[in-house]
Amino acid sequence: MIRLLIVEDDTNLSFLIKRTLLKKTADQESEYIVETASDGAEGLKAVAVFRPDIIVTDLEMGDGMDGNAMIEQIRASKNDVPIIVLTGKMEFLKQSGANMYLKKPFNVRQLDLNIRSLLQHRGIGPQSENSYRIGRFKFDTASRCLETTEGEGAGTQIRITPTGAKVLEMLCREMGKCVDRKKIQATIWGDYNNDSISHNLDVQIDKLRRALKADPSVSIEIIKKTGIILNG
Repeated sequence: MIRLLIVEDDTNLSFLIKRTLLKKTADQESEYIVETASDGAEGLKAVAVFRPDIIVTDLEMGDGMDGNAMIEQIRASKNDVPIIVLTGKMEFLKQSGANMYLKKPFNVRQLDLNIRSLLQHRGIGPQSENSYRIGRFKFDTASRCLETTEGEGAGTQIRITPTGAKVLEMLCREMGKCVDRKKIQATIWGDYNNDSISHNLDVQIDKLRRALKADPSVSIEIIKKTGIILNG
């Protein structure tokens, strides 16, 4: 189960996030346990008692302690719990120790993807494989190495950039299937509705294609305005 603390003075938004994440599907229970707080002071108390796996917090919170002050105190106590900041005004975002931000307005599905992405590296929630086979290549996610395993150039290794490795891992998990562009952008960059991020994704795909070009059976196909397919 994912222990989530929401720190938000907008009770309607807080309720919406909690209700959506706790919603059960026809064949699956919710993976969340959710606690809420209305300002930073309440948030600090909840951190001590509830011991969340992850915190989602607003920055501006009326007359109470704001999100930046809360984050600073959490980090000062050597607590490295992942923190996602929600904000509609980027000028209020300080380098106080948050792991990720989402610009308001956002959708809860996008938030869910980002929560899972941050927690995946902490052993909470579904874990990724250590390596994947892609045609003649083996992709090791830990070292970010793409190694040619057979034929000409066997043993050759190419180091993938950190961002490119995240993209490739998402495509490997659903090999042969169309992966939604928005899902990739939201998971890796924290925002799916941004032209510069969309361009960055295309740049990463181009780099991955060049890295994989030694095996003609491997391809990365972009389905316009829909998604991306890795075939191998």
